[in-house]
Amino acid sequence: MKLSKREREALAQSIAQENAMLKRVGHVVRNSIVALAVFVLLCVWGFSGMQDAFLPNISSGVRNVIKWVGVIGTIGSLIMVVFSITARHNGKKNLLKKIDRYQGKS
Repeated sequence: MKLSKREREALAQSIAQENAMLKRVGHVVRNSIVALAVFVLLCVWGFSGMQDAFLPNISSGVRNVIKWVGVIGTIGSLIMVVFSITARHNGKKNLLKKIDRYQGKS
């Protein structure tokens, strides 16, 4: 099916806009993975009971708060990672379909 000039321009603009949004979602994926790693480290540190040189005299109450912040942050970050990776995957598929349509392949 041949597209008119106006339809091709609108499709090209849509492709450019969706590509920019996919780049933003890629940044969200990266930041979510970094946050997940930080919260997992807090969770492991809180539950393991390690005595480190950086915080040698930390009380058990503070450690308890830190481990629960780590657990809640890990769950939230994991949900964000799953949702953003799914959105990125589906967005790429949609973008490739639009590019194929722009090139006249479908």
